[in-house]
Amino acid sequence: MTTRFFMPVAAAAGAIVLATMSPAQAADYTARLSLDVREDNPKYIAAQTFAELAAEKTDGAVEIQLFPNSLLGGEVETAEGIRLGSIQMAILTSSVLSQWIPQVQVLDLPFVFESDAHAVAIDAPLTEALGDAFEESGFHLLGFTPNGARSIISKSAIATPEDASGKKMRVIQNPLHVALWESVGANPVPIPAPEIYNSMQTGVVDFFDNTASNYLTSKFFEVAPYYTKLNHIYAMGTWVVAKPWWDALPEDMQAAVAEAAAEARTAYVPIWMEADAAALAETEAQGSTIISDIDRDAWEAKMGPVREQFSAEIPEAGSLLEIIAAQKPAG
Repeated sequence: MTTRFFMPVAAAAGAIVLATMSPAQAADYTARLSLDVREDNPKYIAAQTFAELAAEKTDGAVEIQLFPNSLLGGEVETAEGIRLGSIQMAILTSSVLSQWIPQVQVLDLPFVFESDAHAVAIDAPLTEALGDAFEESGFHLLGFTPNGARSIISKSAIATPEDASGKKMRVIQNPLHVALWESVGANPVPIPAPEIYNSMQTGVVDFFDNTASNYLTSKFFEVAPYYTKLNHIYAMGTWVVAKPWWDALPEDMQAAVAEAAAEARTAYVPIWMEADAAALAETEAQGSTIISDIDRDAWEAKMGPVREQFSAEIPEAGSLLEIIAAQKPAG
């Protein structure tokens, strides 16, 4: 089947309802899917494709309504809504779920993934490994997709760990991230995300890490003209369904919805990769410098002990990291 993509269609209450049903045909099962991104984001496009395919594969019996732009709340509120039953589906950053499924913290460790392809390849095996843990916490896990990789964004060129030493770095308010950048001699400064731009502009910090898409959309290139493609940590999108809603579906519809989600995740990958490449190209056109010729092993040698330190505190980290390592693409 050829996967199709569709432009947003406005509907009541700000939701975007996608279906192949005739107006007179009502769905037997309706799900509200919450997203924290705009309609032009690759994650939204993937959800849109999922909704269309689910309706198609169930002959209109399943209707998935999309709520972008955090209309149903932020990611934490969405996760809580799924557990309470007010929201049925979402694509959530894995770290948001760690309070219920601590095993997902392995995805936030540095240098777990060697490439974009590696981050994509863990979808099926990691879904199988973590499925029961999600079920026990009130979620049905459909799969994973990468949201993006964190890279270094700086005022001056940073290509080696030595270049970062002594510099002030904005980090997220998380012990792992503080320890990670202390390991290369940087001086971490926890700062909320909305304050990054001003902190760089006023010299409170010298560099930070973020994704290619945010480098463009947040206009970070204006205050930090260097982007070093370290890709040391990948933010993973977690496709989850409220377990009671899932359990109410007949088995054939469960299979159809799971198949629709798998096809949508596959279709998402090239769109995400192209969007990241286009974002960096646009910042280059506006004067940024993209640094991609780096010795990633030198960074991993410095940061590796931090990964070992924090992985010791994560349930099942050893077996999960083995699963992830086994999916490394050949070559």
